[in-house]
Amino acid sequence: MLGYYGLIQYICDVNSFAMYLILLTHMKNNYSILSIIIIATVFFSCEKDDPVVTNISIPSEVTLDVGNTKKITVTHTPSSLPAPSYVWETSDNSIFIVDNSGNITGLKVGEGTLTVKAPKLNLTASCKVKVIPINATSISLSQQSATLLLGSSLKLVATILPENVTDKTILWKSGNETIATVANDGTVQAVGMGKTTITASIGSLEASCEITVDPIKVTGITLSKQNIALEITDQIKIDAIINPDNATNKKVIWQSKNPNIAEVDDNGNITGVNEGNTVVTAKTEDGNFSASCNVTVNLKGLRLTMSDITMLPNTEELIWVLYSTSDKAYINATWSSSNPNVARVTGDGPGTNSAVVKALSIGTTIITATSADGKKAASCTVVVQEINDAVTLIANPQKGRFGIGMADYTIGCRFTNPTNSTVFINSVILIDDSNQGIQITAPEEKLRNLSNNSFVILFDPITIYGTFQEQAIILAKYRVLVQYSINGKDYDKFEYVNPNKFGGLY
Repeated sequence: MLGYYGLIQYICDVNSFAMYLILLTHMKNNYSILSIIIIATVFFSCEKDDPVVTNISIPSEVTLDVGNTKKITVTHTPSSLPAPSYVWETSDNSIFIVDNSGNITGLKVGEGTLTVKAPKLNLTASCKVKVIPINATSISLSQQSATLLLGSSLKLVATILPENVTDKTILWKSGNETIATVANDGTVQAVGMGKTTITASIGSLEASCEITVDPIKVTGITLSKQNIALEITDQIKIDAIINPDNATNKKVIWQSKNPNIAEVDDNGNITGVNEGNTVVTAKTEDGNFSASCNVTVNLKGLRLTMSDITMLPNTEELIWVLYSTSDKAYINATWSSSNPNVARVTGDGPGTNSAVVKALSIGTTIITATSADGKKAASCTVVVQEINDAVTLIANPQKGRFGIGMADYTIGCRFTNPTNSTVFINSVILIDDSNQGIQITAPEEKLRNLSNNSFVILFDPITIYGTFQEQAIILAKYRVLVQYSINGKDYDKFEYVNPNKFGGLY
């Protein structure tokens, strides 16, 4: 049996109802009343079907910010009916996600499709979902101005609003990178003195900080040595130590209180000049800080420019006193003669570095130069002789030279300590000692008296050496023979000169 409600449902079907009517025509009369009741009930029930949801919908497009959540509402038709059960789906859950209640949350910038379904009713609705970034509305820096010392650094902190801005990438820029640079994390490095502006930007928004870079001031100076001792011509370097070590201007001005005792150059090199004491000072250009070093210059020894002198009566010689290890360090000294009757010495007074020796009579004396402290001395032997013993020929220079292409060769000669008597040069002969093959007498017209104690002889180099090729192999040693007379007496003097291996006298 179908039962009552099953029968009604069956009858409500058009075909079933028609068949049921046919059935009724064959029923017995005792069932007529019951049949009428059933038929009436069926007709009444078939006139009113149960209503159902026929449509669902959601907004066609939804926009939300990254990180934000928005609830999507489903509209169903007819709205008077209870809402069916829904199933939510997203086309790309990396862009946004949705829960069972229709709440969508943006994860990253992009677009996707949201779908809602009523599976039992076979109904579907969808919409486009756009996830957009959250843009900054303002940017500010932790400082609007700052002063840095050269070489130091500062980190600027940028604040961006709102806090949930999607892209927080900041572009940092320096207005002048020769003054200050800035890293991607906002660290500012002072690299040069001056002013510049550091700018932080995000999108079209900017914030800036004015940077002033000042030098690192000198606070003091010390020297590597406070006391030094050195000898004349010696050199010692002392270093200036600037505080702080990273001071911007480390230039130092050096000065010696007495440069006649010790000199100092721009690098702190101290050189002994004369015996004594002085102070060397280093002063900073920045701040005028100074430090000093006491300098003692000691005298190791003395020597004279001549150790032996042969003189004629009534003649003079100039003599100098030098530091023992230098040809340039003239030393102040006090002069004396052991026998002033033979020769006296006169300077410009105590503490002079030169003196004039005056020969007075035949004999021997010792000329002495004594240092200021009386501890160092140097001497020279002076012999005053007769005329015929006193004349000495010196070729000047002793190593003469002539070069290829020269018109003639010059030998300069002088007599040491000549008398006031006239010296007559009779002849000058150039002698080749290697083979005795060349003996050339300078013509009279080529003898030129420069003074009463010197003369110049001119020789033709081709005559002496032949061709240039021959000159190149000359290895001979030559003598200059000078024949002269004083007061009617003849004298011969020889002086050796060495030839240049590559031609010419040397």
